Amino acid sequence: GDFEIYAMQADGTATRRLTDSPGVDMRPAWSPDGRQLAFTSMRDGNYEIYSMRADGTALRRVTNHPERDDFAQWHPNGKQLLTISERDGAFDLYLTDVK
Repeated sequence: GDFEIYAMQADGTATRRLTDSPGVDMRPAWSPDGRQLAFTSMRDGNYEIYSMRADGTALRRVTNHPERDDFAQWHPNGKQLLTISERDGAFDLYLTDVK
């Protein structure tokens, strides 16, 4: 089945679905201020990083490369994401601006 991202209150109530795509959406990471969420998605046929507001709106594709981008973590400034990305068949750390 599909993997989607859900949010809920700390006590497990008020569950709501944040993503809805035919591909896999996984590994969510909250921004330092809690207003945005970054995650890995295969919705376009390749693992890429996306971000959106905490309420599920304003979906944006952050990375765009034919190789894999994954495991996003927010920089403390809340304006950049650190990812493990594949380039030329090798994995390394990349810092990408979130606009």
